Amino acid sequence: MPGLVLLIFAGDQAIIALSIVAADAAGVWVGPGALGPKLVLVMGLVTLALYLGDLYNMRLGLGRREIIARLLICQGAAGIAIAAVGFAVPSLRLGRFAFFTIVTTATLGLAVWRSAWLSASAHDRMELRVLVVGAGPVARSIAELVPTSSRPFTIIGFLDDSLEAGDSLPEGYELLAKTTDLTAIVEETHPDLVVVAQIERRGQFPAKALLDCRLQGIQVEDWPTFYEKATGKILVTSLRPSWLIFADGFVKTRRTEVVKRFLDMSLAFIGLVLALPVMAAVAIAIKLDSRGAVLFRQPRLGQNGSVFILNKFRSMREDAEKDTGPVWARKSDPRVTRIGALLRKTRLDELPQLFNVLVGHMSFIGPRPERPEFVYDLQKAIPFYMERLSVKPGITGWAQVRYPYGASVDDALQKLQYDLYYIKNLSLFLDLLILLNTVQVVLFARGR
Repeated sequence: MPGLVLLIFAGDQAIIALSIVAADAAGVWVGPGALGPKLVLVMGLVTLALYLGDLYNMRLGLGRREIIARLLICQGAAGIAIAAVGFAVPSLRLGRFAFFTIVTTATLGLAVWRSAWLSASAHDRMELRVLVVGAGPVARSIAELVPTSSRPFTIIGFLDDSLEAGDSLPEGYELLAKTTDLTAIVEETHPDLVVVAQIERRGQFPAKALLDCRLQGIQVEDWPTFYEKATGKILVTSLRPSWLIFADGFVKTRRTEVVKRFLDMSLAFIGLVLALPVMAAVAIAIKLDSRGAVLFRQPRLGQNGSVFILNKFRSMREDAEKDTGPVWARKSDPRVTRIGALLRKTRLDELPQLFNVLVGHMSFIGPRPERPEFVYDLQKAIPFYMERLSVKPGITGWAQVRYPYGASVDDALQKLQYDLYYIKNLSLFLDLLILLNTVQVVLFARGR
């Protein structure tokens, strides 16, 4: 693993250095001052951005699209940092054309290099060898993640004090021994990671053996942490409140809230200005297509349970719930108008929500705002459902880009698990990643 990281790091450095040297050799004016310090500055800031974007973490097992998305975000952040340092220190300033040339060629070079490496190592990716302590329902859920996990791993086997538990394991897996034999099994199998998947731990928790694993350099993770890293969501059905209390994350500083609000207002204002011609065309199309108001306005629950009026372009006939009352919207819903189907596919029906963001009812990124009638029912059926109201709802969010359109209690449960992951890991970087994923969803009309 360290060798792979070193190889990728060396390739990144070579590409960044070549982009600068090539620009200088081609006669592009790089500005006053020596080339050496500028080379160090650009390489250092780009490398730092790539590191902060987890692009040197081989355990994540990122796919090509996510690598490219993270790379674009990191390069954008590095470009801003390079420009800021050049503004503050004139001797490190790059010429405008040189800045554009270097950033563009470095980004393209890194994208090609990373894609080529990913293709070459597709059949030889580093997988975690995982030993699971416990063989109950949670352990079986972990086994089911092996084919689809974004964190590549293989399961060596399971340990459980109940020998009958092995009968319920998925096909192809076996119960190796009891939890009291953990030390011997670790010495025999040499796992990279031990996952504790016990629900009931009283009298069964192998504390001394797990401590020995940690001291030997073997990773030990509680099952909710492992599941979160493997799926990008938090499994709530078997979760104890204590894990939510003591887990890392769920940090909302005043600075984060101020920055997020500033970005929301800026993006909403710019978005409204740019979208006004499109919104006018959509309004005319709705009027020509069916009777009724252009805007659909409906109460939704916002942060901390406050009620606000959500604005959307109307995509259903005006009397859609006249006979049924509040009901879930469905895929291929017969109540959707001809123009409405196009609006929902392209997400153009969401544009009026920019007004909600501008006035502070919503954020650009967050859990989808739900109707009060549904929330009161869902909180009875789904554990921790009300925790999603601890942040402002969003036009788009982690659940919206990771899970298809939902119209049932089970879908609401799945989306909640993604929402809790977002709330736990709330950061500007995650917001930018969601925005990039949203652009992809809109361009390819996915999700509805």
